Amino acid sequence: MSETGLLTNVDLTTCDREPIHQLGYIQPFGALVAVNGDGMVSRRSANLQEFLGLEAPLETGSKLREVFSPEGIEMIRSVVEDLRHEDEVERLFGIDLLGDERLFDCAIHRSGQDLVIEIERHDGLLHADSIASIRPMMRRLNTITEVGPMCEYAAEQLHALLGFDRVMVYRFHPDGSGEVIAEAREREIDGFLGLRYPRTDIPAQARELYVRNRFRIIADIADKPVPIEPELSINGKPLDLSLSTLRAVSPIHIEYLKNMGVRASLSISIIVRGKLWGLFACHHYAPKNLVFSQRTTAELFSQLFSLVLDRALNQERSDRRDVGRKLHDRLMTRLAGGASLIDNLSNVANIIGDAIPHDGASVFVDERYVSRGKTPTEAEFRKLLPALNSGETGAIFATDQMGDRIEAARAFEQR
Repeated sequence: MSETGLLTNVDLTTCDREPIHQLGYIQPFGALVAVNGDGMVSRRSANLQEFLGLEAPLETGSKLREVFSPEGIEMIRSVVEDLRHEDEVERLFGIDLLGDERLFDCAIHRSGQDLVIEIERHDGLLHADSIASIRPMMRRLNTITEVGPMCEYAAEQLHALLGFDRVMVYRFHPDGSGEVIAEAREREIDGFLGLRYPRTDIPAQARELYVRNRFRIIADIADKPVPIEPELSINGKPLDLSLSTLRAVSPIHIEYLKNMGVRASLSISIIVRGKLWGLFACHHYAPKNLVFSQRTTAELFSQLFSLVLDRALNQERSDRRDVGRKLHDRLMTRLAGGASLIDNLSNVANIIGDAIPHDGASVFVDERYVSRGKTPTEAEFRKLLPALNSGETGAIFATDQMGDRIEAARAFEQR
């Protein structure tokens, strides 16, 4: 354990096992208090007294209503009734928590049997500006029908709205790797567009959290994390911060950002039909915190973007099916006229290229092998036959990692 109490003896080999939802710390731009079903304080962040300007600390076991105003308690109670599912978070903006006319924003969720209240300072001007910006952004987004231009527009809009040095759309591939498919950035910094990252770039438990909690902000990697007290409940359990906005940062991720020269970051999930399709990934090279209303606006934009994206992806799939049907008809017409598949590989490859862009194609029929473009040699291909013949009869075998599936393919997988 380090001086801060956060895990430090971790590396890439333990990254997937790091309990990032139970670090026991928050970032210092807010404060946290957790209460049990009786309204008694069960945990609080060590900075709660200072953050709220309380004369005395809010001790464990004390009643929340002894500190919060009756109006504040009532507003919290009103939104708690809407927390019907375990992954829901309710928000309150501009609430006079203490009855002294100082306004705060709150994010409220359940963690086990506790109600967790996260508190930040309210900015009324930015709150109004942020909410007003959504409608024109969505109006333009709804006119874009293709995924690529849609992602480019979204990156540009978030870049303008949030002011981060770099905003990327990071898409996950079926193998878990990721690719930057759109980017908006300041001119003086290098571009990341088109870069690919291995699946280890975002460990499995982080991906699970991105589905449950769409928003992740790191205001300053140099900030000293604030401990949650007590660290363990009376039953010996740490507080689950899966849905927390303030959750502290994994030491591994801090090191990762340091290596990139990044001081602050923001990640917003792009979820399509319940699955993590990608992320809006934002980097800033100086400390940067967004007020709660700005972050809520960005999260709302992501949710609406996900719906529009789903519609565009559906249209892409429909268009691809249409191309496939037309391709099938053209091939069948050609072959029905007596043309040989193996003798017409060039024409067939051109037809297929309308649906499947490729660098090479080969055909093996009745012990004859013909190839075009970048392909294995006949000797190399014949070494694949035992593995191919062992597959399910009549089934299509498709992969973009043949060397991992068939050892003999490793000899030419770079081609």
